[in-house]
Amino acid sequence: MAKNIASFSRNLDWNLLKTFHEIARCGGISRASRTLSRKQPALSQALQRLESQLGVKLCERGPRGFALTDEGMLVADTCGSLNGLVQQLPKKVANVTDDVAGRVSIQVVSCLVCDHLDSAISRFHGSHPKAEIIIDIKTWEQVAGALLRDEIDIGVAPASALRSDLKYDFLFEEVHRPYVGSAHRLFGRTFDDPGALAGEAFILTGADEPGALTEYRTRHGLGRVVAGLSEHLDGAKRLTMLNVGICFLPERFAEPDVQAGRLWPLIEEIERPSTPVFIITNPRAPKKLARQLLLSEISGSLESH
Repeated sequence: MAKNIASFSRNLDWNLLKTFHEIARCGGISRASRTLSRKQPALSQALQRLESQLGVKLCERGPRGFALTDEGMLVADTCGSLNGLVQQLPKKVANVTDDVAGRVSIQVVSCLVCDHLDSAISRFHGSHPKAEIIIDIKTWEQVAGALLRDEIDIGVAPASALRSDLKYDFLFEEVHRPYVGSAHRLFGRTFDDPGALAGEAFILTGADEPGALTEYRTRHGLGRVVAGLSEHLDGAKRLTMLNVGICFLPERFAEPDVQAGRLWPLIEEIERPSTPVFIITNPRAPKKLARQLLLSEISGSLESH
């Protein structure tokens, strides 16, 4: 019996219940036809299909007019209850999203500059002030591991290879250029050929360097002479402004210091290494409303631009 009930629920066309609810509420097919703006034969056919699936007669139609059978009155009451529950859904959902609490944990590669991401986080906080947002700075390799261990909700990082067990949504293209500080002897000069810098001392960023940038440096022989090293871009930029050497930095990250005259880009805009940055999630992670709402904000921010 339980198996038959489960099968009935799976196979039932729920639109038939909605149609019967209107037929019962209006007191007949002709009135329901006007209310639903549907033709009477279509409603009669829907009624017959529902009666066939239930295996009972739901109404009598004849010279005395329209009347529900005992079974029809029971089904009509059930349909009325279902309709009431459906009408309450928008209010219930709104209350849930208004009261979203808990934590959303994000790991981001160092010194990432992305207006779309920032505006999405700001809007999320404005809509859900009870939710706690945690942001930690990690290398791109650490981000993937934390997602797989379910330690964080969202990762924002480039990726040397896309793992099949994680979901990657493109966020933006991060462009890198080599910079020097204001007292460096190359400050103010611009080079068409990156290979012209092959003999210069560089500051490297270790594990935080994207694969596309490593390939670009290697192809042009850049970074064979190492003057400094920092695993984080803010440390690398500090060494650059102290004139320790040349350093590749994300263009948006370096832009304020270029405008202030503290940094100078050495190569033309024609050839610049770039790497895609992704919003990374674990599709097998437990469902969390706050995470999904923030992801929706990020998606909406990208679509609006």
